Order: sequence, then structure tokens, then C-alpha cells
Amino acid sequence: MTITNKILKIKLYALVGIAMLFSFQACKDAFNEHYSLDTEMRSDLNLIEYMQSRSDLGKFVELLEFTGYKDTLTHSQAYTVFALTNDALSDIEINESVADSLRLLVANHITGGTHVFPAIIKAFNGKYIEQQKEQGAFYYGNQKIVEPNLLTKNGVVHVLNTRVPYVMNIWEFIQNQPSLDSLRNYLNSISKLEFSPALSYDENSVFIDSVFVESNRFLNELGAINNELFLSSVILPSNAAWNELYGKIFPYYRSLDKLDEDSTLITGEEQQASLTKWSMVKDCVFGGLLEDPATKDSLRSTSGSVFKNPAYLFTSSEKYTLSNGHAYVTNQMKNKLTDSWLKPIIVEAESDIYQKVTVANCKLVTYSTFGSQFTASRNYFVRYEQLPGNDFSKVSVRFPIPNTLANVKYNIYCVFIPSNAINPDDTRPYRANFYLSYVDEEGNIITDKALPVESNDTNPDEITKLLIAENYQFPYCNLISGPASEVGKDINVYLKVENAARTRDERNGTYSRSIAIDYIILEPVID
Repeated sequence: MTITNKILKIKLYALVGIAMLFSFQACKDAFNEHYSLDTEMRSDLNLIEYMQSRSDLGKFVELLEFTGYKDTLTHSQAYTVFALTNDALSDIEINESVADSLRLLVANHITGGTHVFPAIIKAFNGKYIEQQKEQGAFYYGNQKIVEPNLLTKNGVVHVLNTRVPYVMNIWEFIQNQPSLDSLRNYLNSISKLEFSPALSYDENSVFIDSVFVESNRFLNELGAINNELFLSSVILPSNAAWNELYGKIFPYYRSLDKLDEDSTLITGEEQQASLTKWSMVKDCVFGGLLEDPATKDSLRSTSGSVFKNPAYLFTSSEKYTLSNGHAYVTNQMKNKLTDSWLKPIIVEAESDIYQKVTVANCKLVTYSTFGSQFTASRNYFVRYEQLPGNDFSKVSVRFPIPNTLANVKYNIYCVFIPSNAINPDDTRPYRANFYLSYVDEEGNIITDKALPVESNDTNPDEITKLLIAENYQFPYCNLISGPASEVGKDINVYLKVENAARTRDERNGTYSRSIAIDYIILEPVID
């Protein structure tokens, strides 16, 4: 059975409640039922005593003592041991220089409780390994058990002539692969200890002790690739790929100095480096097992980016099959700029998730284009209707524009819905002025700077995508991260749309003093 099939079986067991496999009572009942135990069938020796009584298991017992598991297996709790013969360990040297790998090896062959065949069991090192029965023979991790079901006072011994290799998960692979130093150093750098109130107080809110838990943004937000039950496929940049991509996109994240949550100064250069590195890894993880990416019409990364015909992402990469998925190591990240970094920025008029849209001299009415001859983005738009008595005040709306990048050329558009989408008899166009707020090269906040527009009139008969600015570049990026209700204060780019029609223009039917907007869009220009 392949590792891939094993992983799929692991997932199946997980879905039906793999934790139940390790319930002591369940194991005990299943054990008794499977083996039909009576005292005459079971050895009076415990696990260690039994293995010590066999000369062919001498080196394995020596390994148990060296790695500290010997004492564990003398306890009264039940264990299952997949004991390795001396022949299986003939090439193993026992010394401190390889102590860690020996502990992983030994733990790969021990599990708590006793288990019937077939089953997915959790070894002492956290790996899920299949034990199965085929045509009367027993197997553990694809290795044949030469002597199964040797019952002792506190568990079961199965004897193997071949080791079951320790298979790293994706996170362990990153930590150990020499060509991934740059990626590894970055991922480790964003691990931090965080205070846990839930673990520091009891159920009566009485303080017990300060408990800190390790947290890593990559694992929390993009995928728990350190979890044996989280199945994923990842693209991992080699050091060469990392350096090439870093140089390519670094200019997009030019930043200003800022204070962090502890009021510690983060320089613009530090912030730029941090944002660049995060953007490099955010599209590296894909949920599930990708055996052959070339067969996929599209893929969605765990951060939400969509890649159509994604085979090109994996070209010339080297595939590694690991305990919880696949790793594709590449010497060049092949993501298209427009798929991962230079994405259009769309602000829907009907959406105010940052709670920063402001209006003047009007009321907002949301309409649907269902049943209309027009189709708005997401089928909804907003009409900003002039308030009665405000004949000499102009209707305006100011939109926050999040996630702009530096040194990127944008074509900025405002998309209008014609008046006759609401009233078929209203054939008046709109005339609009536009103002942009941003941070200039010197770090000064520029508020509502007028944008010269070649044509600021809309077509009264169709949806109008009006060009506001062409090849516009921001000196600094303005990326927003976190809950939308909390991070709106960090947005420093705004677009104000103002109805430029005069009172007499509406009176004589030339223009409408209300305006209907579908969305604002900033489209990156790729040279």
C-alpha cells in the first residue's frame, strides 16, 4: 500500500472519530474480543521482560533503554510494541550523535493500548500508521509482521524483520531540508509565545499560573502543516527561488515607519521586508493531496488565490511524499504576478466592511439589478440620492481603498449604473468629480486631492466604467490585515466621488444630482 493511500485512509479514520481508537475501554474490549483471551494464552512476563527473554530482540531492548522507553513499558497500562529483530537493526549504531533519530525510530514502533486488525494507530511519535491483515498475513506500515499477537501481562508484541521508516510531515521536512534555509528561517522567525488566559485561569476565573503557548501565523492562517491529520500539498521555494522572488516583489511593499501593538518602532525597511516575506508564502499551501496538478482545471490556495490551469506552478519541481501530504520543492516560483500579488482591488459600493464609507448631502439606497436589463457586480449597487432642501450642496461619497501596493501602476475606475436601471423614464447621465487621499513621498497625508479626468460624464443608456486615473502610482503600500471592523483606522487611501451637476442642470434635465455606483476598481498595469 502506498503512503498516499495510507494518508487517505488516515483521513477517513479521522472523519469517523479517530480519537475513539485510543479510548482505553474500547481498546480493552476490542482486544479481549479479538484475541479471546484467557490466562493460559497470556505470558506472565511484562513487555520488557518478554523481549529480554528473546535473544533475537536484544538490540531492540537496548534501544528501548537508550531512548528512555524501557521504563514506560514496565507500567501496568497496556501497550502494543512492534519489536524489531537484531537483523532489522544490524546497521544501527547506538550513540548520542544520533539520539534524536533513534527516539523517533523507536517511538514509531510503540503505541498505547492494544488494537485489532485493521486499524490506523497513533504511534508514540505522533505518526498515524496502518496495521492491516491481508490473506492471513499481518502488516504494520507495509512491513510484514513475522510473529504477530504475542500476548504479555501488559500488552502485545508483534515482531518485525524490517523497520517501518519514520516519515516526516511537511513542517518537519522544512525544518530538515538543507535547500530550504531561507524559507525555514522566515517561518521560524514568526513563531512566538502568547499568553493563554484559558490555560492560566481555572473554571472559576481564579488565576493558577501564567501559561504561554507557541503560535505561528503561517500555521494558524495558511495551514497546520505540522498536524498529522491536516492533509495538504505545498510549493516550497528553494534558497535560489526565495532570493529571486524576494528581489522581484520587494519594491511593492515599500513602507513607512510604524508603531506595533507594544508601541515599539518598526522602521519602514523592517516593515517592507516583513510584508514581502509574508506575501511570498501566502500562496504556497493547497488543501488536500495533489497527486498530479496537471489534471486540475484550477486550484485555490488556502489564502484564497485562484490559479487557473495550475500545472505551470509545479513545472520542474521535485515532489516529496510526506506523512501528511506532498511537498513540491522548486528553484523558481512561477506564480503570475496578477494571480498572487498584483491583483485588482475592488471596492463594492454596497459593502462597508471597514465601516469607513462616508457620505454628504444624500441618503444611501441599495438596489438590485435582478429583473433589470443591467447586471451589476454581485447584482447590487448603491444610489446616493440628494436630500430634500440641499439644492446647493453636492452629493458625495468617500470610499476607503485598502491594500494598495507601492511602485505599481494602477488604472483607477469608477463604475456607474445608469438612472434608468431604477426608473426607465430617467435618461439623465451623471457628471462627477474625483478626489484622492493618500500618503505622499514625504510621508504627509494628502486629503482629497482633485484628479483631473479627461471625461467625467457617464453614458445614460449603459453601465459606464469611467477612467479616473491612468498609470497611477502610490509611494507606499497600505496593506490591511486583521478583522475588518478593527483595521479600518489603518487605511490611508480614499477615493471621493462627487456629483458635479448643478441645480439648474437637474432642473433642465441635463444631469441627475443623484448618482448610482456599482464599484471602484484599481487595475494593475503590467508592463
